Amino acid sequence: MYIKKENILFKLDKVSFVYKKSSKKAIDDLSIAIERGHLWGIIGPNGSGKTTLLDLLAGVKKASSGRIFFNGKDISEYTKKELAKAISFVPQQFYIGIPFQVKDILLMGRHPFIGRFSNPSTHDLYLVKMVTEILRLSDLSDRYITELSGGETQRVILARAFVQDTPVILLDEPTSNMDISHSIEILDIIQDQVKKKAKTAIMAIHDINLAGMYCNKLIIIKDGRLICYGDTSEILDEKIIKDVFDVECKILEEKCTGGRYVLFKKKPVSTVSYPY
Repeated sequence: MYIKKENILFKLDKVSFVYKKSSKKAIDDLSIAIERGHLWGIIGPNGSGKTTLLDLLAGVKKASSGRIFFNGKDISEYTKKELAKAISFVPQQFYIGIPFQVKDILLMGRHPFIGRFSNPSTHDLYLVKMVTEILRLSDLSDRYITELSGGETQRVILARAFVQDTPVILLDEPTSNMDISHSIEILDIIQDQVKKKAKTAIMAIHDINLAGMYCNKLIIIKDGRLICYGDTSEILDEKIIKDVFDVECKILEEKCTGGRYVLFKKKPVSTVSYPY
């Protein structure tokens, strides 16, 4: 897969990551060039390394071996503040025990841009107001984060990332706690950010059909190793799904949107007899 050098956002060169308590590589000798300006989906079976890969891209974790380059520069050479101005990260698990109000959580997205002992600017407050309206969070604005449901909390953390307003946004299962209506709403907004504001979004996503609908680029991994990456229209096919997920399927193409849909075939009923 050829990508012009100036279009490369992240470049991973033989990157591996091993958790200290395990000898197994969560990411195993992965080399990839991620092009800017696209909505990328990372798909793979549970435990395939999707979250670890995002942690490495965000600079949250450091590679055990190999190198990661961000905008042509080794990611280890950036300060935390520099990365926070360029990359927003929405983790899969988020917990905060302090009862901050939602409006204060959103404003935290602007902290990398607000000087020490300085007050939020008019622009900072405008971004909070705009994102609150877009995500329809006005009714939650004065509520405490500790009072919210899992789905509401997830929307607030997504909103904080949008308020951060970085050119790159990384998302780990951004709709896992949401119903289908809110999932589509959030993915529409992410896709709109990529198309209209020239951002790059990279998200680990469990739902292959949502990945096929929204992501124009895919990274497919299994057991920490790269299977393939590139245009969704080229690599989301029946053989790869079978090889990676061990499920038979049929791929359909939706002509209006260009999205690809996966129809899964049921596995044969188990012949195991149950003692009840």
